Amino acid sequence: MSTTDNNNSSSNNKMINIAIINDSPYFLSILEDIAKSNNFNVIGKFTNARNALSFIYNSNYVDVILLDLEMPDMDGISFIEQVLSKRFVPIIVTTNYDESWIAKISNIGAIDFVSMNNKPINELNNMIAQKIRIAYMMNSMIRSSCRKARSNSNNNRYVHYDGKIVIIGASTGAPRIVADILTSIPPDINSCIIVVQHMPKGFTDTYVSMLSSRANIKVKRAEDRDRIVNGIVLVAPADYHLIVDNNHVRLEQGPKYAHVRPSANVTMVTAANMYGPNVIGVLLSGMGFDGAFGMKVIKMNGGFTIAQDESTSVVFGMARTACMVNAVDLILPAGSIADAIIRAVRR
Repeated sequence: MSTTDNNNSSSNNKMINIAIINDSPYFLSILEDIAKSNNFNVIGKFTNARNALSFIYNSNYVDVILLDLEMPDMDGISFIEQVLSKRFVPIIVTTNYDESWIAKISNIGAIDFVSMNNKPINELNNMIAQKIRIAYMMNSMIRSSCRKARSNSNNNRYVHYDGKIVIIGASTGAPRIVADILTSIPPDINSCIIVVQHMPKGFTDTYVSMLSSRANIKVKRAEDRDRIVNGIVLVAPADYHLIVDNNHVRLEQGPKYAHVRPSANVTMVTAANMYGPNVIGVLLSGMGFDGAFGMKVIKMNGGFTIAQDESTSVVFGMARTACMVNAVDLILPAGSIADAIIRAVRR
């Protein structure tokens, strides 16, 4: 084990402090090189779990943890549980295990997963650096949410909004489901609906046009600084994260989260942080695990969450992960989701 001081931190930018836990000197070295090449500060590196736990418990400076699942003195699952029982630190699992482990590690609180098996160094470098940056950003958001949640028991800690904010996260197999939902939403609904659909660049306008042709409510491509108002659907454009701010939205090309941009997690977390119990999260068919963390934060802030069930999903991935982390209030077939949204808005 070794630790390094944070004396080389820039005075103008917050340097992200990384702790690396891996029992392989080879992978420990690779991860340290990746961190340093991206100007992250390796505050600690460990080949065994117990030394790492002692360091993390006694340090307030660890921003992100890179963790292997297999160590000589403790398995990675137990390590995650022990860390998170004491404090919240974003944990990115970096391992040779395959991606079948994603749901399990997400279920106990890890924020992301990288399978290092047979990947070239340059690919690992880009992937891990992006995940560290987004984990740090999500950590800042969750800490802000926790501070608000602990501050008092009334809703004054959140921005007032005369209605509900509905965030729909969607991916593979979901475009038709989103259109079906919007067909049943009344134009005078007391809600602003934000759709975060994973799609390649160049398809946003076609998607918005398709939704507009089906919907009874106004649908538009979200633009930077668009106001959040009732009776409108804002569609996050491809390749931009949509961030919910004080009565408006912002578009940013930050790093991808869960391999995607836009990310439902980013929109859900920022909405929950701003509007608390007035947020409704909806997660539809899709591959991967985007949205599970966001749904969890919505629930933590008193909001309501709905997920599409397995039987009507083309890919039961995102919703499955959200269900596994106990982030879902209602699991429904696609045809019942619109009515559930309307009821939740009227509550």
